[in-house]
Amino acid sequence: MPTVRPTATTYTDDSTPSDMGARFAGDMLARVKSWLRVEQPAREPEQTDEYRMLHEIFAHKSELEAEQARLRELYRRFDNLYYANTIDKDGGADHWPEGKPKGAAGRVHISVNAHAVYVDIPASLQAVEPIMNYVPGPGAEEREAAARREQLFWQWWDDDDLDLKADDICRIKGLYGDAAVKVYWDPIEKRPTTLVLESLENLYLGWGDSNFRRLDWAIYCYGLSPQAVEETYGVDVEMKRAEGGAYYPWVTRSSADHADPLDQLSGGEERQRQQTAYEKAQVHVYDYWYKRPAGAGKKPTIWNCIYVGNYMVKPPTRHKEYDNLPFVLISNAKVPGQPTGRSDLYDVEQILREKDERLTQAAQMIHQVIRGQMWQLVGPDAPDDVPANAIPQPNKVATPGSGNEIRTIQPFMPQFAVEDFLTRLDREAATITGLNDLLLGLAPAGALNSSKAIAALTANFVARVNPKRKLLYRGYRDIWDMAATIWERKSTDIRAILDGQHRISIKAPDLTPRDELETAQMAVNLIQNRIWSSERGMDATGVEDPSEEKGLIREEQTDASLNPAAVQAMAQLMVVFQQLGIGAPPGAEALAGQQAQSLNTQRTLNPNAPGTPSLNAPENAGNAPPESQPANAGLRAQTLLQGGEAQGRILSQSEL
Repeated sequence: MPTVRPTATTYTDDSTPSDMGARFAGDMLARVKSWLRVEQPAREPEQTDEYRMLHEIFAHKSELEAEQARLRELYRRFDNLYYANTIDKDGGADHWPEGKPKGAAGRVHISVNAHAVYVDIPASLQAVEPIMNYVPGPGAEEREAAARREQLFWQWWDDDDLDLKADDICRIKGLYGDAAVKVYWDPIEKRPTTLVLESLENLYLGWGDSNFRRLDWAIYCYGLSPQAVEETYGVDVEMKRAEGGAYYPWVTRSSADHADPLDQLSGGEERQRQQTAYEKAQVHVYDYWYKRPAGAGKKPTIWNCIYVGNYMVKPPTRHKEYDNLPFVLISNAKVPGQPTGRSDLYDVEQILREKDERLTQAAQMIHQVIRGQMWQLVGPDAPDDVPANAIPQPNKVATPGSGNEIRTIQPFMPQFAVEDFLTRLDREAATITGLNDLLLGLAPAGALNSSKAIAALTANFVARVNPKRKLLYRGYRDIWDMAATIWERKSTDIRAILDGQHRISIKAPDLTPRDELETAQMAVNLIQNRIWSSERGMDATGVEDPSEEKGLIREEQTDASLNPAAVQAMAQLMVVFQQLGIGAPPGAEALAGQQAQSLNTQRTLNPNAPGTPSLNAPENAGNAPPESQPANAGLRAQTLLQGGEAQGRILSQSEL
């Protein structure tokens, strides 16, 4: 188990994790049984929930301890590749110190710590916020209801910082192969919230079928300090001394109700870091969730109990707000026949290790060649022992002796295609991971200046990351479905809004600006050809609230100072409707008010000059008699609406 165990018994180095877990469980159960006999002398310990549930927890943990030990070792290996744990005083971080040559100085050792990019880059691209929309039913009323549900969803998404948590989910599942999210009710915020588990070895899962689709129980184990235990659960922790002289924490009383644990300190001995003395005093916390059958064809009930060390702080309690265990598992890449996913570092590690070794050997060969010049003394009288004055030195004259000569020894430099081999290794790494030079930041300037090249290179990686994004988006749906179910059962107001409708549509986001422009152009074409509605086009281009956006567009289109042509077209339509006796279209009242406000603003900003006879202006003069008008006086203006715009023309009763 990753948290610090109470050292009541001395375990030898040759003990397996399952053996040590069984010994610890036996010791703890024996202590709890003795304690219960003192606290509840009228009952047998085996008949109490305190002993029975703790025995069940330890039994389930022991069944999975061998598999958890394997995963724990694998996770620590990935941790070392992602963040090297060894710091060499001469060379810095080193993820393979076992390959460092021993012996005399002058040996070369290279550690290329480039593994993190193979996790961080795919994680950052997957964590880009997708386009998520509520799917409405038929009718205007259903569309309005879907808009309200979508607003609630995005408000919850922002309040719970899921945009930030998405980065953690993608990074963890890319590093370990899986990610786990716990969904629970926050009594302070009065809403469901999520907790991303960073130490997956703390989560024990009991699968109920061979396809790994059903969970029967789950145990979330972690460590808490005595102060955190007292603040969270209201129990006191004492440090007791065992017979062997070691100390272990012992919980003595309880005085508070359960709240979902927000801390997840791993505190594991398996972590490749030294624990502090304060961490070694941490207490085990067992958050045990399990199902109870309700009969054939019925959903099982969800139950939970919590132990802090030896003390049950929450007895077995049914949680009606859950339809399933509160853990959502998101795999990085499914492996057939296994419950765990595949890490991004699983297949690329040996390629990068080979690169480390070949670089080290090439550097060692170069170092041997250039570390110093070599000479030889030749001649008929060359001595066996070279005198000191025969060795060449700066600014001094070497005297090899009469008839002797100092010659340079040209070292043998074998020609190896080191660069070609390293290029081949990089190619194999790109084949495994799909990360090309563009995504790694190594693309030449010619590729960066070509939008087609960028789009093609990005499209190649999208094909690689697409299966991972589908698993991620299914996890998003499961998280919202569980959170919405909890919220509905905790709040009647939310129930009235959601009404059991939890289905959201998730579309993968665009990874390049070119993709965004192509999507926008596609939406424009479909809207103009009456294939899509404007609201659907807004959803496709990532508008968060299409209803609010249409309201803003409506306000702008009825503003004469911004869109005079649109206002003129609407005014002409109003005149036509009035002449035909048809009611004004929606928004006509707002348009009339906007026109009145615009005319008032114009009169205010452009008042008549003082002393101007306003009624004597030319436009106020009476009409001339017909006989005084010229032959072409029968002209009249006509406004025509064509293509949504007002176009004017002049009609005459006679030829001009």
